[in-house]
Amino acid sequence: MEEAPRAHRSLRYVVLATLLLLVGQYLLGIWTSAYAPASFTTSTSYPPLGWHYNLGFAVFFLSLVAVVLAALTRELRLVAPALALIVSVVLAGVFGRVYVASTPNNPLDSFAMGVMFLVAFGSAASLAFSLRSRSQRTSPPVPARASSGPAT
Repeated sequence: MEEAPRAHRSLRYVVLATLLLLVGQYLLGIWTSAYAPASFTTSTSYPPLGWHYNLGFAVFFLSLVAVVLAALTRELRLVAPALALIVSVVLAGVFGRVYVASTPNNPLDSFAMGVMFLVAFGSAASLAFSLRSRSQRTSPPVPARASSGPAT
């Protein structure tokens, strides 16, 4: 039974790290879109695009860890957003790869990548909120004082 509380605690840290990396991923995506050459290629000769790829792999890895930790808790309210997180991260990566690989770059792939980012961020935020509300709900109860009559 000790495994579930440890999984909750670890999941909380993993979700926080995932949210921070997703913010970094978003900022790098903006930077790459604003300052990249007119047409992307699959080459990572543009350093921010390479960093964007690497952060994507890190977000995928943390999402995978989040799914495993959520599964260890055996709580559907944690497993469902964790699964939505990893699926949306994978789809964002696929759409991003297709966007970079196509010439000219298809704006629908960019749009789909952005939507999947929003789903991933929402899933991670939902997971963080579920973990936070659980920690508030499972506080140890305060023992009630027995009263023997009116207080004087």
